[in-house]
Amino acid sequence: MLPVRAVIFDLDDTLFDDAGCTLAGLRALAARHPALAALPDDALFARHAALLAALEGEVHAGRLSVEACRERRLAQLLSGVGVPDPDGAEAARTYHAASRAHYRPLPGALDVVQALRAAGVRVGVLTNYPGGVQRAKLDACGLTPHLHASVTTSDAPPKPHPDSYLRACAALDVQAGEAVMVGDNWRNDVAGAVSAGLRAAWFNPARRAAPAPAPHVALHGWTPLDGTLAALLSPPA
Repeated sequence: MLPVRAVIFDLDDTLFDDAGCTLAGLRALAARHPALAALPDDALFARHAALLAALEGEVHAGRLSVEACRERRLAQLLSGVGVPDPDGAEAARTYHAASRAHYRPLPGALDVVQALRAAGVRVGVLTNYPGGVQRAKLDACGLTPHLHASVTTSDAPPKPHPDSYLRACAALDVQAGEAVMVGDNWRNDVAGAVSAGLRAAWFNPARRAAPAPAPHVALHGWTPLDGTLAALLSPPA
């Protein structure tokens, strides 16, 4: 078994508090629309997530910009609760301003990235969204200076396409067997990575049951730091 020379992180809801940003944006929008405000947070979040999932493929394919996707899904969200002729552009401005104000790393994430780099491990990010949006998150969270590479859907096919993981490995100058993929999405960050020849660590704070057998380490948070580093650098083959 090759030693671990690189750790590749997913970004959203792995290093970056994407759920918190999304909820902040949705709450700001709900403050302007009583029909949205009538929904509990979990229902509002679920409706938005379903709309995003339905449009995300269009963004990956380059047929829809990030901004147009945001306008369309928020207009659909508002029309779905009975808001007549919703202004998607205005909704997008409200949502994005509130979301952007919440940009922050998950607790302990920056410490882990810094400690890996200090230990001589190459550190990268592999994320399923275009570069402009994701690099703004990395910059805002103070993560960018500690990364050797970041690979987005502007640079490679989205996970779980095998080329996405191999592109990240190439950017870090390591073989697949020398890298660990870390993320919260089982399909994209565990199953896909293992199929491409990487090792995997599932970031699983909710302690969900694994949907299928696969060699992986389960992490329930980024602390304690020593235990996290040991798990990342000695994952199952």
